Order: sequence, then C-alpha cells, then structure tokens
Amino acid sequence: MKALLLNGMMLFLLSLSSCGYHLVGHGGDAGAIPADVKTVNIVVQGDSQSLLSSFRQALASESFALTDSDDVEDAASHAVLRVTVMPLVFVPSAYDIAGVATQYRMTYSGSLLVQRDSELLWQSGRVQRAGNVYVSGGPASIEASRERLLRDLRQQWFTDALGRLRSGF
Repeated sequence: MKALLLNGMMLFLLSLSSCGYHLVGHGGDAGAIPADVKTVNIVVQGDSQSLLSSFRQALASESFALTDSDDVEDAASHAVLRVTVMPLVFVPSAYDIAGVATQYRMTYSGSLLVQRDSELLWQSGRVQRAGNVYVSGGPASIEASRERLLRDLRQQWFTDALGRLRSGF
C-alpha cells in the first residue's frame, strides 16, 4: 500500500513538472535580491520618507551595503530597490438610513521591484492592506481613528512588503 501511494505521489509531481508548473520567485536565502549583489540603492516613490528610513533600517544587516545613489563603480554587483506607494484610497463603504456615510474603507497599497543595470530582476505585484474607519463621535474622534488606522496599515504593509522581498515571492 505504501509503495502504491509513493508511486502515485511521484507520478503526480512528475506530471506537474512536465506541464511547466513551477513556483514563482527566487525563494532560498537570497530572496529577491541576488546573492552576487554587493550594493543596493533604495528609491521610494510616493508616501513619505519614513518608509525609506524603515527599509534602510530593516535591510541594514543584510549581506550588501546600502548606498544613496545609482552612481556606482561596478554596475554588475549593484541593484536598485524601487518602492512605489499608491495614493491612499478612502471611500465610504456603509451608510445609514438617511444616506449619510457611517463607515469608510481605507486602502494602502504599493509594490516593490528590484532592478540591476536597468533590467527588471523581480517584482512583488501589488501589496495591499485595508481597514475600516467607523464614523462616530465628533470630527476630532474620526480624524484620530483615521490617523491610527493609517499608521497601522502602513506598518502592516511594510511587514508584508519586506516579507515578500526577503522570500523572493
């Protein structure tokens, strides 16, 4: 019985590989940034410079040096990490009987890509986090809830994006 099950699993795995099925991403220890890269420049487009600081701090202990410019002597061992943050989406998602918004949906999204010598090596696809702000209390309470949710979504997004970068998926 075990031999039959083992043979069945082997046939299944062989059929997946023969049809061209494979996992995307680099995986392994190197993640999305190849192991032969010695220097990395991080460029953040959109949002704030606090995101740049967060990425620099998180990647400072990796096996490459962080630089501040694209001007490097050895382009073959240099990569650019481009972080693009899309404009914040804040739309009404629930209404009361009078048609007044009682809940808003906030969506924070962006993407990452790694380039070497203007050639695309890896891209994350859209990384997105969303949450709801409930309209209750006065304007100060609503604004405080909105700011708190935005801070939480930024942190969750950063954690997800960094995880994708480190895994290569």
